[in-house]
Amino acid sequence: MKKHQILYFLTFALIFSHLPFSTFGQEAEQELTREEMAIQRAKDKVTRAETSLARAQAYLDLGDSLITTGDVMMDEAKLELKEYKSEKNLLDKNYNSDKKVLDREMKTDDREVRDNTRQEIRELDTKYREDSRAVDTKIKEANRKFDKGNSNVVKGKDKIKLGNEKYKPAQKNLDEANKQLNELTGVEEEVEIETEKKKKGFFKKGKKQEDQLEVETDEEKEPKQSETEKKKK
Repeated sequence: MKKHQILYFLTFALIFSHLPFSTFGQEAEQELTREEMAIQRAKDKVTRAETSLARAQAYLDLGDSLITTGDVMMDEAKLELKEYKSEKNLLDKNYNSDKKVLDREMKTDDREVRDNTRQEIRELDTKYREDSRAVDTKIKEANRKFDKGNSNVVKGKDKIKLGNEKYKPAQKNLDEANKQLNELTGVEEEVEIETEKKKKGFFKKGKKQEDQLEVETDEEKEPKQSETEKKKK
């Protein structure tokens, strides 16, 4: 029984003897964790700001792409419309010319000639309708391409406007987030210290160069003085 009491007492003594040290270690660990958490929050803020800036830049890039594509489509459509309209005019001109010739042939008294001419007119009309329908289809496609290009230009301008509205605030947030992160990590202070060191080193170097120049000028003066003294003698 006494052995059990002694062991029980020793166990509690060991627990209580380690309690202050473990508590102190936990506090230090908590303080370090707080600093790390603050830095992590600052890094997360930088990441979010970078994402917002990238999203704004994506709007600008998409806007530029839409405008470029739209301009190309509109230019192509203009050329195609010019070509197809010229083709349609030539088709109409040839049809009217051929139709006049056949109409004159229809005025003959020869029945067989009139029947053959009537058949030729039907064939001419059929071919004209088919060719005209094909050209009209190409003209419609060119007009659709022009409208699509114009729509892309309008959308592109809207994207650029939206991107510009988002870009400046995103850039400002990123600058502030980077500044906060630098303050927490001490990067900004280290840069300032290095800059000051370089400045001080430069001034020290400049002072040494000035002293060296003064020494050199004194040495140059001494020979000149000795030469003047020789002449006097």
